[in-house]
Amino acid sequence: MPSLDHRAKGNEAIKRGDYISAWQHYTEGLQETPKDPYLWCNRAFACLKAGYPELTLHDTANSEAILSDYPEEDFNDINLMKLKFKVKYRMAEAYSALGIPKHAAVEYNACIDLANKDPSMKTYNKSDLDMWTKKKEKNYKTSLLHDQFLQVNGMHQLTEQQKRHGFYKFEERYPWDKSYEERTSEEMMEKLQQKLDSTSNNNLLKIAKVNFDSSEHFGIFVKDSVPNYRIIFQEDPFLPAHNYYILRCDYCFHELKDPNPPNSYYQPRSARADRDVYNCPKRNCKEVFCSQKCYKSALNLYHKALCSKDDDIQVIIDWIHSDNIGVLHHLMLTVRIFAVAKLRDICPLDIEEIKHFSRFTPVSAPYKGKMIYDPLFYDIYIIILRILEISKFDLRYDYWIFITVMNLVMPNTFPGPGESDSIDTSVLYQLSSLFNHNCAPNLLDAQYLS
Repeated sequence: MPSLDHRAKGNEAIKRGDYISAWQHYTEGLQETPKDPYLWCNRAFACLKAGYPELTLHDTANSEAILSDYPEEDFNDINLMKLKFKVKYRMAEAYSALGIPKHAAVEYNACIDLANKDPSMKTYNKSDLDMWTKKKEKNYKTSLLHDQFLQVNGMHQLTEQQKRHGFYKFEERYPWDKSYEERTSEEMMEKLQQKLDSTSNNNLLKIAKVNFDSSEHFGIFVKDSVPNYRIIFQEDPFLPAHNYYILRCDYCFHELKDPNPPNSYYQPRSARADRDVYNCPKRNCKEVFCSQKCYKSALNLYHKALCSKDDDIQVIIDWIHSDNIGVLHHLMLTVRIFAVAKLRDICPLDIEEIKHFSRFTPVSAPYKGKMIYDPLFYDIYIIILRILEISKFDLRYDYWIFITVMNLVMPNTFPGPGESDSIDTSVLYQLSSLFNHNCAPNLLDAQYLS
């Protein structure tokens, strides 16, 4: 079978220490047989050895999900029992590598429980059991010491969610991200320049490449000096999102008159909420708009994929409202990017309007240049797949793509209108996102709601 060939080639690459090639061979096998638990478990190992433990969690979860559908008698096969142990052990190792000791201790303990349920004692030996026990105890003690440190330093008020964050390395892209090279191709630059010419005073602005932190990106340059306060070009947002603190149009951000004002979060400002709600025609859908025009625009872009999925969307909204680490406020944009991709039947990284976006480059903070990792990310990813009715074995929407999209949204999002201390609204533009919009901006953006 071809998938067995890919597995064999992947195993050979593992022996050579070429973990990226191994990942690619296993992935090619999964494209042919997406429900092969051995391939998922092997790819999980390649991710772990290559330094991507956050991806190991996804692959082991997929392998475990497939194995859970096997009849109990199948596990009389010693190879299948060994696979079951490997899955749990690699999951434990991934949590340990991420620096989430509580989760690691739980998974090491699961290894021990599995071993104790195997009366044949053929799939492990005493040294394995001793190793798992030592690792479980070490991670459990680490988590206790962590809690004590927070208590001593007056940080005992942190929530359990805050205390369980780990860290992962993200250097703009994963090595197998082929769309990365397309970002700054000459063909892409020509396409963007044509769009820029049509939205500006022709020849006033130009797309050019700029090196930043040893990587190449597109930027927008002014050919001649521009007087202060001159409008240089106008562009409609590609994709909007808001945090649901205020009742707003789900497409254009207009505050709407709320017939049932909320008891919490921010009350709408009556002076600004000048429009009645235009409800989605489907009675069981809670997304709202300010007009039929906005509804139709949203429907064709992303809403058709999210319509009537309010219960699952509400879970994500609740997480946004409870965000304590400042990375979840872009989640709704991530959800909508996946919705756009689902409607277009493509990978999210192939969406034409955002293909050229740079990815987030970690800085020295918060921990040696690593990104914060919250186990909730995977839960959110699974919910997004469920909302959009996407199989978690569909490699066009793989977990690494979700992580990449989150890191693509962060540096390319403008804040939209809103007056709360948190970010009320977020906007992705196809061209404007190429401007410098950091803490010391070189332009001012103005958003007019027609």
